[in-house]
Amino acid sequence: MVGMSSGNGNSTREREMAQDTPLAGDSEGRESSRSGFDENGYVLALDTSTASLAVALLQGGRVVAEKHTIVERNHSIHLMPHLQELLASRGIRPNDLSAVVAGQGPGSYTGVRIAVTAAKTFAWSLGIPAAAVSSLEALALGARTALLAESADAGSDGAVRWFVPLMNARRGQAFTALYASAGNEPAVELLGSADASGDVAPDNTGSRWARLQPDGIRLVADFARHIGDTAGGTEAAGTTGEQSAGDDGTFVVPSGFAKPKEIVFVGETSFFEETIGQTAAELSVPVRVLPYDMTAAEVGLLGLPRLKRGETIDKYTFVPNYTQLTEAEVNLMAKAKS
Repeated sequence: MVGMSSGNGNSTREREMAQDTPLAGDSEGRESSRSGFDENGYVLALDTSTASLAVALLQGGRVVAEKHTIVERNHSIHLMPHLQELLASRGIRPNDLSAVVAGQGPGSYTGVRIAVTAAKTFAWSLGIPAAAVSSLEALALGARTALLAESADAGSDGAVRWFVPLMNARRGQAFTALYASAGNEPAVELLGSADASGDVAPDNTGSRWARLQPDGIRLVADFARHIGDTAGGTEAAGTTGEQSAGDDGTFVVPSGFAKPKEIVFVGETSFFEETIGQTAAELSVPVRVLPYDMTAAEVGLLGLPRLKRGETIDKYTFVPNYTQLTEAEVNLMAKAKS
């Protein structure tokens, strides 16, 4: 059974949001310094890994303003005007920022560079800390937020959902991962003890939000089948959090995230409707399809705990998560070996 939700549309918007503290995705090239971050100051968040140009402003753990617009292939042109409009909407200047958070990808090769480069430039020029989070995790968290807003059982305990964020990578592939939440309580409670920064969630930690499969580029048909086989199997729901795969592609799931109430495919789902439909037809677990545009609110919320812990990126050496080399880079490496 496939359910279709409307997602968040392609609009430009502003919103206010209650305090929230989910944890960030993995990143490379980090510094460890607790200096320079004012927890009550303004934090700028941005993501350009998809066609959605997303920016947000947070203060004291709350999202106070947000904009996202579909401007495919024009992020470099529109990013700074969007940021200027966002800051002007709160009557602040760049010097008022206390930190910046960027979505590090994976996603569009050119796109992820733009947000990360902008974040590093802000951090360097203003002398403020910067953090980076998984864009796929932000997409999955955004889906959970959207579902809670329309869910009649919000606030109840025990519901396990799996989220499969999708960014089209062509030829039947997607940048994707698998995240899970347990329960329908507000995110600040759900994610207070969570940490999805590892390759796979540990078991018996009390975590209510976790990464079950790491960010990567995969054939969607195979990945969807493996997820479905794991969700529907009994022996696949293990009691250990160590990442492991069987001959059929199933993987071990911590007991707290086994037997999902539903599997939610979120993001650029239109490219994979047939594949998702075939997977849904073979499952007893309900499948939901949620077309959804990236928003920077979740990027910022995911980055706050990293900033508080002093897990900031190196302003000079940090690079985005490209997941795979571009064709030009592959050709260059081949020439170097010959």
